[in-house]
This record gives sequence, C-alpha cells and structure tokens, in this order.
Amino acid sequence: MRVEDCCQSLLEEILPILDPQREGVCIDVGVGTFAFYCERFARLGFNTVAVEPLPVKKLQNLCQRYNIPLIQTCLSNRDGVQDLYMGKFLGLFNHNFNSLSPDWFGASSDTKQVKSMMLSSLLSIIDSQQITCIKLDVEGWESQIIKQFNELPCSLLPKVVMFEYGGGTSKVNAKRGWSPKFLKATSDCLMTLKQCGYSLSVIIDYAHSSKETIFDLQSSNLDVNDLIPNHSIYGNIISFKNWTDPEGKIAKLCSRYYGGIAHRLVTAMFS
Repeated sequence: MRVEDCCQSLLEEILPILDPQREGVCIDVGVGTFAFYCERFARLGFNTVAVEPLPVKKLQNLCQRYNIPLIQTCLSNRDGVQDLYMGKFLGLFNHNFNSLSPDWFGASSDTKQVKSMMLSSLLSIIDSQQITCIKLDVEGWESQIIKQFNELPCSLLPKVVMFEYGGGTSKVNAKRGWSPKFLKATSDCLMTLKQCGYSLSVIIDYAHSSKETIFDLQSSNLDVNDLIPNHSIYGNIISFKNWTDPEGKIAKLCSRYYGGIAHRLVTAMFS
C-alpha cells in the first residue's frame, strides 16, 4: 500500500471527528524530510508541534509558514544528550534513517550528539490539557517512547497514536527492522497501548499485495507474527482510544491506496 498517503488521509478524515473543536494538540515526532504530518495537522486547524533533532531547511520554512513550534530534540527515554546514529541508504547519508539505536537497519557508525527529552518533559513544554494525536517515526525507538504512556495521567493520553514498525527488508527474512529485537519492540508498543485502554487499531503496510488489517487491541493476543504477515516491508500502526468505526471509514479510505505499478517497482527493492 501507499503507506504515508493512506495514513495521512486516515488522520485527516478521523481527527476532526474525534476532536471537532480542535481542543487538543497534534505532535509530529521524527518529522524527517518528506511526508510532513505536521503540515497536515496544521492545515486541519489543530495546534501542532514538530519534534525533530536535525530539521532540514524545508521543515524549518514550513514551521515558520504555519506557525508550528519546532522542538529540536530526540524524544527518548531520558533527558539529556544522546548519540544519534546518522542514517545511510544505498551508500548515501539519509536523515530519514537517523536513529538512537546503533543496530537499526539504516544506522551508520557516524554519530552526532543531540538533545534528548522524555515524553513527560515534552508535554510540560507544550503545556496542553489534551493530546489529539501523536505520530512517531523514530527509526526503531518507538517502544522507548510508548512505554512512557503508562506514566501519563489518563487525561494526557493521545486520542490517536501512530507509530512505525519494520523496515529494510521483508519480514520473512527476520533481519534489520524485522530482527527479533525490533519485532519484540513492536509487540511491546501494542501491549502498552492495550494496557492504556486503546482498542480499535489498523495496520497499513508498504508491501504491494497488502491491504489494511483492522483489529481490536483489547481482544487480540497481540502476536505480531499473526497480525503482520511475512510479506510485510514496513508500515504504520494507528490505534484509537474511545473510538469505533461504525461506518467503515477506515476500509473505504484505505482501498484508494492499494499499490500500483510504480509501487511494485519500489517494493521489489526491499524484497
């Protein structure tokens, strides 16, 4: 599927339903160099925050244009300074693969020290009474952030959480972003969200033949080997708190983003 297009459209459709008065803030963590979710949030009329340790000029300009606070830090499991392992793809440096994990599939041995911040510290800076959505794309570090949800008051739990999983190869290879370590991290994310009361969830995967997987965290055994098929490449999981989908909006919208010819060519690079 066309992951980012599909996920952005889902959020654009559903966030105004969950928070019609725009009372909460939307947080884009790990913005990267494209697919700027923070821009989508701002265009929907939400107070928006972007979190990115090494923002590219395009992001800086975008934040100025939409009056989006840009916090130049890594969201992590501790406050202070950490080594960020600079990403590489096809032999070239690529900010989209920067990671706090030295064994993430895109991480190189080149490092840069960056500021790091716990989730509670970030929320103190934002000083919002509600979080409508938090999007996490932090290259293998998602579980270190989601585990901190257990320490938040219920009033500050986001209505919607989106986080990335997998990457670098097909899941069947059990390597790179699909190694046992990172597969367990995805399972830990789901378990924490289940404990925090999240229920309806959807998996959007990049593999050409994939379709959305809609499931209920509360009734699932959370076996990621069952939830995520072996042909998966990488994707996002979106989980909702206190929302159901009686009109089947998710499936209807996702069907627009099934893979095409160009998508198959790119998918072949990761197989």
